[in-house]
Amino acid sequence: MLLTPLGAIKVFINGEEVEFTAIKLDNLKSYCPNANGRYLIHYDYKSEFNDQEITCRIPSINVKGEIESGERYEAISFYKNDIKLTIGVEGEFTNKPDYFDYNGDYLSDGIQYITFQETIARRFVFGVCWIQPYTEENDTQTWFGADPSFKY
Repeated sequence: MLLTPLGAIKVFINGEEVEFTAIKLDNLKSYCPNANGRYLIHYDYKSEFNDQEITCRIPSINVKGEIESGERYEAISFYKNDIKLTIGVEGEFTNKPDYFDYNGDYLSDGIQYITFQETIARRFVFGVCWIQPYTEENDTQTWFGADPSFKY
């Protein structure tokens, strides 16, 4: 579990909560210098697992998330009072993935990867970033900070 100002982040595999390690990342000077928290969560998927829903959620959240996708990057952000928190994943959520052998989906309290029988073994990652207070000027910082491709 990772504690954030908007609640505890939890990871679920096919609806069952699993333990995970959240790796604290340094802020990126150019993209998210004012972030208050920036973390990476890993899940090692093996191809013999077949179909799985790998979910990163804030079960206690009671605000609607806003989708903030980019090229080969999907993210959902939650705003409450003066806090903005973003959870991001690598990939593109489509009806038929063209570049990926997995898919995903947005949830009311988080985001998930969806694997298939043809999904190869790999490490799936979630990026988590929050800022307080968020303003119009620093609003994009969590979007960059939660992008798993900006690991370090």
